[in-house]
Amino acid sequence: MSEFPRTYDIRVRPPFKGFLNCVMYKGAARTRSNAAARQMPLPGALDTLRLEDTIAECRAANVAKALVPARIVGNPMFDGVSNEDVMELVRLQPQLFTAALAVEPFGGRAAADEVARFAKDPAVVAVVIEPGILDKPRYLDDRGIDPVWDACRSLAMPVLAMGGGLAGPDVGYADPVYLDRVAARFPKLDLLAVHGGWPYVTQILGVAFRRPNVHVCPDLYLPYLPGWRDYVDAANTYLQDRFLYGTAYPFADFAAYSRSLLSMPFRKEVLPKVFHDNAERLFGRRNAAS
Repeated sequence: MSEFPRTYDIRVRPPFKGFLNCVMYKGAARTRSNAAARQMPLPGALDTLRLEDTIAECRAANVAKALVPARIVGNPMFDGVSNEDVMELVRLQPQLFTAALAVEPFGGRAAADEVARFAKDPAVVAVVIEPGILDKPRYLDDRGIDPVWDACRSLAMPVLAMGGGLAGPDVGYADPVYLDRVAARFPKLDLLAVHGGWPYVTQILGVAFRRPNVHVCPDLYLPYLPGWRDYVDAANTYLQDRFLYGTAYPFADFAAYSRSLLSMPFRKEVLPKVFHDNAERLFGRRNAAS
């Protein structure tokens, strides 16, 4: 019997192919500094750069599923990881990994067609939209993204929307008002606020109260950073079915992150939802609809 609940981690970047060229691994000193500021232990795979170590860490922490997000290649803030690299990883460990593909937000019909093409693979359970990190940063509510939002809606494909943390060149790109506007325009589209709108914690929780299609994952900004209690209060009440677990690995060790959450005052009956069930239902819904 594991000390940890069964877990579906919705934001995992293993040391594999394109990820090794991204800032979290290539700039490991920055990753360590970030973790030290949050007083969060880091995974051993950050040093060994071995995929098998990540898989072993998942097993030890009872991570049953790990969602791996691609990222637009060549973005100036974080570098990127191709959809092809992510799909190769998923094929290596299909019982563990699922995929979130990245598309050019302003690619119009071509981007919408790319979503439809990848959506044929049941391992692809979400799409990543991050307009603030592009060469010419734009906000989530930019009308130029509408064809992609609409394609995801028609395919019942949830979207991981960068709406918090370093979502753009300044903190304004993390403002939840932009996600709120998208949620209002596409009420049948499931939107997942990556980084949980942090540092606009009250605001994103207000958006989620108002918009039943908005889900929240604070990931690395949850464990005992300012606003953590508000996240927990929301998860214990109206957001208990739309609050998700995510480590932003390798920015946190799976086991250490889980222990932090288990030490917080989540209601006992809410924990299985936060750790696993909400993600399983959200991402399983897409395949059920196809």
